[in-house]
Amino acid sequence: SSCNNHRAVSQANSSHVWLEATGMGATACAHHGCFITHSVVDFWKGERQVNMDYSLVNVLQYNMQGIHHVISFYDMNCTYMRKLRQRVGNNEFLKFPKDMEIVPGIRMWHVHGNQLQFF
Repeated sequence: SSCNNHRAVSQANSSHVWLEATGMGATACAHHGCFITHSVVDFWKGERQVNMDYSLVNVLQYNMQGIHHVISFYDMNCTYMRKLRQRVGNNEFLKFPKDMEIVPGIRMWHVHGNQLQFF
C-alpha cells in the first residue's frame, strides 16, 4: 500500500494464529452516533477489506429508502475506496443498492500522511 504504512495495512498479513479475532470494525451513523444494525464485524488475520465491505454493504441496504448519497469516513479510505465497487461486484454475497453514491473522506490526523494522488 502507498498509504504511509498505516498500521492496519501493515498488520493485515501478520501471523495471528493464536487469536480468534484481531480486532473489530463497524459502521456508525454520524447523525445518531450509534452503530448500525448488522454492521459490526470481527477482523481475523488483521484488518481486511472484505470485512469492511460486508459492514458497509449491509449498512447501505438497511433502512436507506430514498437515500442515494452517503459520506463515508474511514482512516484508510485512500486505499479502501479505490476498488470497492470492483470487490463488491466480484462477490456473490454483497450487492450495492442501485444509484448509491459514496463520497469518501478520512480523518484529519491521517490527511497529512497521504499523498495528493488519493484525492
